[in-house]
Amino acid sequence: MIKIDYKDADNLSDALDNLYTIITLLRSPEGCPWDRVQTNKTATQSLIDESYEYLDGVIKGNVDSEREEIGDVMINVFMNLRLHEEQNDFKPYEAINEVCQKLIRRHPHVFGDEHTDNVEGVLTLWNKVKENVEGHKEKSEDFFEHIPSSLPPLETSYEIQKKLKKVGFDWNDANGVIDKVYEELQEVKEAIAENNQDHIEEEIGDLLFTVVNLSRFLKVRPNVALYRCNDKVKTRFQKLFDAAREKDIPLDKDHVDEMNQLWDEIKRDEKND
Repeated sequence: MIKIDYKDADNLSDALDNLYTIITLLRSPEGCPWDRVQTNKTATQSLIDESYEYLDGVIKGNVDSEREEIGDVMINVFMNLRLHEEQNDFKPYEAINEVCQKLIRRHPHVFGDEHTDNVEGVLTLWNKVKENVEGHKEKSEDFFEHIPSSLPPLETSYEIQKKLKKVGFDWNDANGVIDKVYEELQEVKEAIAENNQDHIEEEIGDLLFTVVNLSRFLKVRPNVALYRCNDKVKTRFQKLFDAAREKDIPLDKDHVDEMNQLWDEIKRDEKND
């Protein structure tokens, strides 16, 4: 057993030190078997999972959940830092120093002599520093080199379209994208008529890519929009499930009309709330 003299912190510095100390102890030979077998890969997957749980709290406006889940995010960030320290990759303070320097360097309108008063100007300065000061110019023949291969497909589409926009390969306005959505939908219908599964899959991909492009044009993150939709459907169907059980309505294909009626009632109730 490890004896620990823990006290709740009343400032950020002590709180972060407490967390890193606990994770270090958990990783020690006398610590936890589960924590000792963690790797950067497993800790990063947990980081992604916890980030989505934090996002859930943000979307629902649940501050208690946000506080808890952002703490879980910090666990996995610090677990990764500890693993890198153990592997002699770098010290935690080195990573933090580096990002602090980057933030100061890329905000010359705040910490330097540059001037801008709008978001577009800030992004221009940010990219100017990346290219002219840090030397992050495109050197590779791979135009999409900086898009991580580990991104989910929806996010990859979003990042591809951002890259294309930077060189002017983009629609003039959202109406062009909307027309493209209808065009791609028609091509899906044609593929269905051909009864060619491979072609259907290809055209569904084109349709999804175009819808992601529309979301980008409308300044909507597609993964967040889909996350909200998933949550909405789950919530509504749970209400339908409860109502059907109260009314002894079986949930099967022979009672679709009754389920549709319940669904419409639930939607009307939501609008009236």
